Amino acid sequence: RMERIFGDEGMPPQLARLPLIESCFDVNAYSKVGAAGVWQFMPSTGRQYMMVTDNIDERKDPLRATRAAARHLMADYDALGEWPLAITAYNHGRGGIARGADEVGSQDIGAIVMGYRGKAFGFASRNFYAEFLAALDVSSRADDLFGDLPHMPAIEGEEVELPHPMGIHQAASLAGVGREDLIVANPALLSSVTDGRSYMPRGYRLRVPSGGDV
Repeated sequence: RMERIFGDEGMPPQLARLPLIESCFDVNAYSKVGAAGVWQFMPSTGRQYMMVTDNIDERKDPLRATRAAARHLMADYDALGEWPLAITAYNHGRGGIARGADEVGSQDIGAIVMGYRGKAFGFASRNFYAEFLAALDVSSRADDLFGDLPHMPAIEGEEVELPHPMGIHQAASLAGVGREDLIVANPALLSSVTDGRSYMPRGYRLRVPSGGDV
């Protein structure tokens, strides 16, 4: 599903391997500085592409966060002109990589890694593209390296836009599915919603699992 999203956006599907570096594909990953989800979006960046509120955090929805990551990466690519630079910018920031290219006088990622001496361009940023290449290599040989690994079930369901604010119990009843099944299909819903203390807003695209009424 993540590869398909990148393909839909006209981008290399291999970019779907970046969360292996960012979060090891942990949907519930949080960093000490507030980044969240498999793509580790900061709140301010996430709000440019997704709903990030006290009740709903789409950074935790791997499919919606992937769509956001694709658009963010495409903006980096449009600004920097090279995929190695755009990928590194996902970690270091678009402006930082642009400064690095200017400082060394090259858009070659190897020259930037070896020659750029920006204070914030530390171990993580300097090695980010190499780690991405390693993730591609390992994922392409996963069966040989690790054998038959268990696979997490894909998030499935048809999305419906809520016509008005709605609580989780009412939504589950109208959709004809269990509340827990609805919660599993919508990982962006935070505890205030899943506990029934807050409503989902009008216009929210609720994912109804298979078997429900859309």
